[in-house]
Amino acid sequence: MAQMADLINQWHGVARFLAVFGLGLAVAFTIKAVVFRVLRRLAEQTESTLDDEMLDGLNWPARLIVLFSALRWAVANLEPRDMPPGAATWLENLMAILIWIAVTVALSRVAITGLVYWFRKQPDGREVTTLTRTAVTMVCSIPAVLGLLNTFEVNLAPALTALGVGGIAVSLALKDTLANLFSGFYVSLAGNLRKGDYIRIDGGYEGWVEDIRWRITTIRTMGQNLIVIPNSKLSEAVVTNFSQPVKPLAVAIPLNVSYSTDIDRFEQIVMEEVHRSIGSIEGLLEEPAPVLRLNPGFGDVGLSFTLFVHAAQFEQQFAVTDLLRRRLLKRFRQEGINIPFQLKTVEISSAKPSPG
Repeated sequence: MAQMADLINQWHGVARFLAVFGLGLAVAFTIKAVVFRVLRRLAEQTESTLDDEMLDGLNWPARLIVLFSALRWAVANLEPRDMPPGAATWLENLMAILIWIAVTVALSRVAITGLVYWFRKQPDGREVTTLTRTAVTMVCSIPAVLGLLNTFEVNLAPALTALGVGGIAVSLALKDTLANLFSGFYVSLAGNLRKGDYIRIDGGYEGWVEDIRWRITTIRTMGQNLIVIPNSKLSEAVVTNFSQPVKPLAVAIPLNVSYSTDIDRFEQIVMEEVHRSIGSIEGLLEEPAPVLRLNPGFGDVGLSFTLFVHAAQFEQQFAVTDLLRRRLLKRFRQEGINIPFQLKTVEISSAKPSPG
């Protein structure tokens, strides 16, 4: 009979736990569904997509908060005969930790979504880097940390004292790491270097900025290789940014013709061919307008012109110059325009050297 009574008590505890958990889950999910439905309707009335994106980002963190809250409520309603008080307290604290983690995820998602949306509206087309996402997540985790400390009734005074004493030792041990971290923040916040920019660093390294992380910046070269640069080195380097202040790039194409060429007719032919190429050569821009200049001018074997055109992006300049040269060469041959080249005569003497 005693064993039967214990079994009944155990099943009573399980049933109580499941009933409380199911009731809490149903109530919490109902509240969540109603709140999200109202927010969706309000979001549909606005022209901006920011509120819709934020609601999408909050969807699954809200589900986790509901689930862990219902579990914590169910554990809190267990009687001592159903579970030892120490185990119940441990489970409650675990649920509290998971709830605060979900809150942190929700806050960081909202903040990052807003930041991405704001960057997307900027004319310079900047993007959110990994370092920025990490910094936003760290800031959003502050309420969670404070909430957990309050849950566990932790006194901050001894912890702050320990941090003050050990801060010097930690800063000395992590000197290089902290230098890279703060240099990364400087590079990101300065706005002179953004994700997706094509840059050239002193030393010959060049490529697209792939990402700015908490310790390093990665650059993708045209050969699809990655260059890893510590942020502290990048902040001190001389950097040429080909994507700022504007992405279109001026490209100079040298052209040489003989002195007997009619330069007015030559200019007309060149400009006609360039304007015909706009639209058919990818990356060749109509504005700023192409210009032909007699520069550097009078050469040793002919007249030296320079054709200035603009490519939409840095990497497109090579295809633009290649295809334009091909078209101009065909047109010059059709028009009979002579392209001079320098001749060199090499004389080989058969005379024997005189004795010295």
